[in-house]
Amino acid sequence: MIRVDGTHLRTVLSQWPSGVAVVTTVANEPAGPRPHGMTASSFSSVSLDPPLVSVCLGNHLPTRGLIAARGAFAVSFLGKDQAEVGRRFAGQHPAGTDRFAGLSWLTGPTGCPVLADATGWLECTVEHAYPGGDHTIFVGRVLDAGIPRVTAPLLFHSRSWGQLADPLPGEIVLTLADPPLLQVYAPGEAAAAAAAAAGRTVYVADAFHPDREADVLATLDALAAVPGVRIGCAEETPASPLQVRRVLQDAVVRVRPHELRVRLHGHHRLGLVNALVAMKSGVSRFDAARDAGGGLLAAADLAHLARQLGVACVETPDAENPELESRTESGRR
Repeated sequence: MIRVDGTHLRTVLSQWPSGVAVVTTVANEPAGPRPHGMTASSFSSVSLDPPLVSVCLGNHLPTRGLIAARGAFAVSFLGKDQAEVGRRFAGQHPAGTDRFAGLSWLTGPTGCPVLADATGWLECTVEHAYPGGDHTIFVGRVLDAGIPRVTAPLLFHSRSWGQLADPLPGEIVLTLADPPLLQVYAPGEAAAAAAAAAGRTVYVADAFHPDREADVLATLDALAAVPGVRIGCAEETPASPLQVRRVLQDAVVRVRPHELRVRLHGHHRLGLVNALVAMKSGVSRFDAARDAGGGLLAAADLAHLARQLGVACVETPDAENPELESRTESGRR
């Protein structure tokens, strides 16, 4: 039998990307219970009925013994902006640093802490513990679960931290559109705007301003809760590609199953870069100007970008503005 070297096996397995989680439990000490945690990527769903998950922990790790003694553990999934948390619980901070210091945690029935701003968490009791070579496979029965916030996940690949490399859409739809817009600025305006929309798109105004990110995402949450509403994000303050990415990466997920429509500026040099970033963030519907030189990105420029990327492009008139639709149709006869 050929024996695979452990170092080589670790290198090969590092090519398999995984999410990152913090596995926590409680140490029972004379001075009282003490929370304990470590970063892990060997997490898996096992069963929905009954609700079971698994984590694999090295037998040499303190966490392994503590979970066995406590009979319970929790798992907190990390988001794209929590690489520092992952490093901290992987022991990449100076020795003696309290891994929980400065972080917000919650506890449930088992007493095991869960990260308050994780992308998801599970609290479990140990159902089974199986030997797995130099690891122990803990199967946990899920007692409670939550999604504190929606954002893209943190990934671990080739021994480094990263994010998703999003594919381009197969097709984009360009709507030839002109102002005026039906816009909202804050979550409290969402319900009234949606009620008044009557088939029109409700746009979150100034959606890519860096100081408005929290309000923008909260407003999108409020709009997404309204059945049948059409939702858009409008650029007002000229935005950087990094800010467009930050907002849209979360916005597209938050509004599902609605499709997000985006209206980007065409009068600064980053317009097409922002359009590419939007496509990579999952956006496939764009408002576009018929001619260059206006406020919006020109349809011809967006169509050219799509062709260069190998993305199909469909142009449609603005069904929300009958006068514009009539002009568009007559112009094509």
